[in-house]
Amino acid sequence: MVRKLFTFLKRKLAGLRKAGVARLVLGLSLIGCYSVASAASAASGISLSVIATNIATTIGYFSTILTDIALVAGIGFVLAALFKFHQHKQNPTQVQISQGVTLLIIGAALLIFPYILTTAKKAVFGSATVAKLSGGAIQGIIGS
Repeated sequence: MVRKLFTFLKRKLAGLRKAGVARLVLGLSLIGCYSVASAASAASGISLSVIATNIATTIGYFSTILTDIALVAGIGFVLAALFKFHQHKQNPTQVQISQGVTLLIIGAALLIFPYILTTAKKAVFGSATVAKLSGGAIQGIIGS
């Protein structure tokens, strides 16, 4: 019994040592990639405004993908709710009506999510488009 426990612990420790070496190699390679990338970006002249523009574009694409996924999932939940209502009609003791109602509410919320997103954007930012500042305008605001 003690021998089995010792063998088990020995295997686990060997696995942890291998994982530690792998993490060390991964960390060092990531540091190397970062240093090469930062040297390349310094040589190519990537500025903060370029990074901000790329992030703004990516967020726009992400919101589009999120609304598309919400619409598809909403349709799926509404269809599932209709099937649950049908199951409840056939066998009311096995399937509770609350399951169908819950699925219908979730589906409806997901279907109106794109409209809520544009309304929230207008409420937070004041208009549908977000104003963008350039480097010169930011310097004018700061006063330097």
